[in-house]
Amino acid sequence: MLKTYPNIEAFYAENKERRHSGEADYGAWWTEPGHSWPRWRVSYVHNTGEVYAVQLTGGKVKVLGVVPPDNDRIYYCTLDRILEGWADVIHEPGSLDWVQAKLN
Repeated sequence: MLKTYPNIEAFYAENKERRHSGEADYGAWWTEPGHSWPRWRVSYVHNTGEVYAVQLTGGKVKVLGVVPPDNDRIYYCTLDRILEGWADVIHEPGSLDWVQAKLN
């Protein structure tokens, strides 16, 4: 089961690889099903392969899935392929479900 954290500091504190990793950002307008607010930012942690969402108000963190870490530290090709088209759905209601469906 994927974990939820009360804030970004708790997320980073659990695994030092997260804190020292590069990340890729996939936008900050994601929403949960049935809600237009709060908005979430979705990011990818290079070293662990984790894709997480952080609530922009409140700061709660949800791990949405894990993909194989990329060998290339500049281009995050694995997740770019998985989330192809993300910019087209980010503003749709319940768009976080779209991310989770792509990761599973």
